[in-house]
Amino acid sequence: MFDPAGARVKDCTVQIVSAAGVALQQVTTDSLGLFHFNVLPPGDYSMVVPADHGFAEEILPIRIAPGNVSHQDVHLHLSEVNEKVDVSGDSSAATTDQGSNADQATASAPLIEKIPVLNQDIIATFTPFLSQTGVNSKGVTLVVDGIETKSSGVSASAIKSVSINNDPYTAESRSPGKGRIEIVTKAGTPKFHGTLNFTFRDASTDGVTPFALGRPVEQRQIYEGNITGPLGLGGKTTFLISGTRQTDDLQAIVDQGALLVATIPGATANIDTPTHTTLFAARVARELSTNHRISLQYNVEDIITRNQGVGGLVLGDAGINTQSREDDLVFNDSYTVSPKLVNQLQLFLEKDHNPVRSSINATRIIVDGGFTTGGAQADVLDTENNVKINEIVSWSKGHHFIKAGIAIPNLSRRAWEDQANRLGTFKFASVADYNAMLPYAFTEQAGAGRTVFWANEIGTFVLDQVQVHPNLQMSFGLRYDWQTYFGSAHNFSPRISLAFAPGKQRTTILRAGAGVFYDRAGARPLSELRRYNGNVLRAVTLLNPNYANPIPSGQTIATLPTDLVMTAPDAGIPLLTHYSVGVDHQLVKGTSIAFTYRGSLGLNLFRSADVNAPSGPAYLDRPNPAYGVVRQIQTNGRQVSNALDVTFKGTAGRWFNGLAQYTLSHTENNSGGIAWFPANQYDDSGEYARANFDQLQRLNVLGTINEGHWLSLGLAANIYSGTPYTETSGVDTFNTGILNARPAGVARNTLTTAGYANLDLRWSHDFALTKSRERSTAFTFAVDAFNALNHTNYSSYVGNVQSQFFQQPTSALAARRIQFTVRFKF
Repeated sequence: MFDPAGARVKDCTVQIVSAAGVALQQVTTDSLGLFHFNVLPPGDYSMVVPADHGFAEEILPIRIAPGNVSHQDVHLHLSEVNEKVDVSGDSSAATTDQGSNADQATASAPLIEKIPVLNQDIIATFTPFLSQTGVNSKGVTLVVDGIETKSSGVSASAIKSVSINNDPYTAESRSPGKGRIEIVTKAGTPKFHGTLNFTFRDASTDGVTPFALGRPVEQRQIYEGNITGPLGLGGKTTFLISGTRQTDDLQAIVDQGALLVATIPGATANIDTPTHTTLFAARVARELSTNHRISLQYNVEDIITRNQGVGGLVLGDAGINTQSREDDLVFNDSYTVSPKLVNQLQLFLEKDHNPVRSSINATRIIVDGGFTTGGAQADVLDTENNVKINEIVSWSKGHHFIKAGIAIPNLSRRAWEDQANRLGTFKFASVADYNAMLPYAFTEQAGAGRTVFWANEIGTFVLDQVQVHPNLQMSFGLRYDWQTYFGSAHNFSPRISLAFAPGKQRTTILRAGAGVFYDRAGARPLSELRRYNGNVLRAVTLLNPNYANPIPSGQTIATLPTDLVMTAPDAGIPLLTHYSVGVDHQLVKGTSIAFTYRGSLGLNLFRSADVNAPSGPAYLDRPNPAYGVVRQIQTNGRQVSNALDVTFKGTAGRWFNGLAQYTLSHTENNSGGIAWFPANQYDDSGEYARANFDQLQRLNVLGTINEGHWLSLGLAANIYSGTPYTETSGVDTFNTGILNARPAGVARNTLTTAGYANLDLRWSHDFALTKSRERSTAFTFAVDAFNALNHTNYSSYVGNVQSQFFQQPTSALAARRIQFTVRFKF
């Protein structure tokens, strides 16, 4: 598969269509632009490449003779400038291919250019289509060009496509489809092409944010672009350079009520929180032969922030300053041994340096449901040297497509230098207790604070996609995952999925699937196990201390009982089983609707408990007085989730072209995550309840309206039900120093926040400077309105019944913001 400039096109959909117009098979081109179909009976067919990624539709007639293996080169042509983009990124015909499920959210570069994308953050734009039940403890799984990363690595205009929930039960991935974002970046071309963007926003055009004394003084400037072309003669070596420089002079809003009760001299409501981001990526690719391609890419990203973490009930002096830098070196080697056998090797070297410093050095004061002031007490240096390796072999034989490989997302050497909380933190249960100088707890730590450890993860898999019948495809897979610090000897994950197209027209596809997925702890809990072992750091928790002198007379941090972090003897990796059944139906060409039921059962989920918490009727004495808090990381949580997705993709009349997904769901569990503690460390009563992220209804829409006209609009709409939060008593009933006790008879997560509603709009128009089937040059002007209706979306609700803010929000998301963009594309 070749583009007009002669470059190979990867991740492009190709279909085989019968003489009757029925799609029989669908495949995707690999990194070399190669593709293959399973065995077909002799006869006449059409090879169809749907319009996508800015290319026009291609239809090529082919004839299969008995015993003949046919080879066909496909050369794509650019779409006309005013042609509608394929918003869904999906093919026009329903197929039984496992990666063509109609309930996935996909978008190609033409769509990304048409919809409103705040800060050019494409990942954040598509995150609403994820499901929290599919996200592991480490966070969302991001896969860029087939390898797990922390970021896209390239700037926005160098991204070719984004997808969520593609082939949800593939054994190639550790995460289910709803917990995974997959990005494909643009390839280099043998002719020069490029995009340059300038984006500007100023507070003078913004709405007034709730809780602010006045309109925040903010400004944003983004310089971004990419350029690609040949290196040397012959067109066998190409390059791609992309980058962005983003200056965000923003402000956080502190709740005015918190300022009144804190009575801190000089405290203000609008706090400067600037962020400066620089990203640069350079890739060189070389075609060693028609079957062998290698590439080498270097990425660097540097992010500098000030006063992060402030706003709401957190005053300006409690912020942190950060400067994170990541350097990556990526090597890809893709070799087509034969038309049926492909090998791909990927090596990824990563170096991170992430210092965090408090804005000021002072004792921290936390008044639950009131305010937080003093220094952030968060000085930490986190460094990482990481190696990622993917080695995958793909083999096609008859009706089978077999893939096997080893994926190592982390061979990571981590170092932590922890100087946090060296001046101590006082915790008060209410403003009244603060005024009376009666803290319920004091924490402080001392010691060297430096630890070095390895956080390793290794996975291996095999899968077989079988074309059982022209209208039935099944996929079987088995995966094994291992990681340090948690038992992983038996972590085998079977996966199965099937797609069946009844009838001759095949406009309806019945899909079902199930799979086992294992959680991932992430590096932070591992670092806590190493730091809080009683030697690297000595951390103390004192209950009901004297505010004037919290350390008892004659003692020091070194002599007081230290806090510990450890794993439970039976701790392993949590297991989650995901399953689904659904129907995809093609309404008309290019338009589909899907109904999908999703369920999941989580067993042995991560949670924490203080196994040395005070016991007895009055909860006064720790069982082992030689230690303080002994946090044990356990794996005994449970979660049950049920959901119904209704997904529409395509056109609705002549006005709308896009993607809409409605979800009705309910999730219950007895854990809020790996760092979550129950109220009573010895009794789980009332803990099994709505999950923290549970939302009854969600609606997400991405698309364009009246496309191709001067009044065309891109839109992104999100409407959600509220999430639960917990009512707490404001009294440390169980003397844990956590202050999460609830009033008698009140279960966890019984209160609910207000819902969320947001509408973003984008008007853009392309001015063609030159236009041809082979090449075009255009200038674009765009105006974005984020939260266009200026709807107030409140956040950070207070559950402490002792607080004057009980059941009230203490912050809100941004008001309406207007953004301007100019683009030059050649």
